Amino acid sequence: MAGAHSSLILAKLNTPHIAALVSYRGLVKKVVLAISIAAFSISYFLPKEQSNYDNLSAEKDSNKVASKHLIPNEKASIETSFEESVFTSEEYLFEAKEIRRCKTIPKTQDELDDWLSRANEVGEPYEYIEDVLSRFERCSQFNLISDDFVELLVKAIKLGSDNAVTELWAISDKEYFQSKGLLELSREEKIEQRIKFNKLKFQLSESIALTGGEQSILRLVKEYQYYDPDSGNPNFLKAIAYADFGLKIVEDNDIYLKLDFVKQRISQNMEFHDIEQAQVLTEKLLTKFGENGN
Repeated sequence: MAGAHSSLILAKLNTPHIAALVSYRGLVKKVVLAISIAAFSISYFLPKEQSNYDNLSAEKDSNKVASKHLIPNEKASIETSFEESVFTSEEYLFEAKEIRRCKTIPKTQDELDDWLSRANEVGEPYEYIEDVLSRFERCSQFNLISDDFVELLVKAIKLGSDNAVTELWAISDKEYFQSKGLLELSREEKIEQRIKFNKLKFQLSESIALTGGEQSILRLVKEYQYYDPDSGNPNFLKAIAYADFGLKIVEDNDIYLKLDFVKQRISQNMEFHDIEQAQVLTEKLLTKFGENGN
């Protein structure tokens, strides 16, 4: 009886429906196997690709941090040189200001203690001492990228910063020599470097003025009344020319009024021929201003 039952089952297995079912199950197994292989591949390779992506992102983020303002001690050191970094004019200006301020205070705790002792002896104002302590605490958190803050200002100006021109003119000769490491020069060499620095300030100011830098225009008008690096003497012709140039393009009302005041004052003491020459120079400045895309 059992044998007959078994024969009946085998006979049923040979029917077309059962054969199709078996074939379908075989197909399902193959599909499941393929999915398993694919899942294994994804689980194996994806972490590596994700890891590479994370490393690349981390590297980019690190570079952003390294190029943003100053670098805290706890941050990773920059592997690329400062010259290879890409900064905006605002970042160059910010760094230059920070370095300039930090150079005037003690660098170590021992130096600070000595300074405090001397400050108390000479009776320095409490507010001044507090300011030095505050700046010491701030500056000690950073590794200054460069001691040459003048060069950073030059970079900012070459990228179009009008505010960096104002900062450059605020630098004393002594600060310039310190920043450039020129303190050990002879008297004659220092005079030569001072002349070179003055020419640089005028050249950079003129380059920004011709792009519409209003602070630079005002600075040139002021400085040319006292000194022209080309002659070593005052140059009222250039002063009035830049004043007239500024009056035609500036938007800041305060600067406009200052320029107008200077122009009126200088014009009263100038010969008509000199005024005509100044007007010719003004037209040349306006032409260059237009050529710069303004």
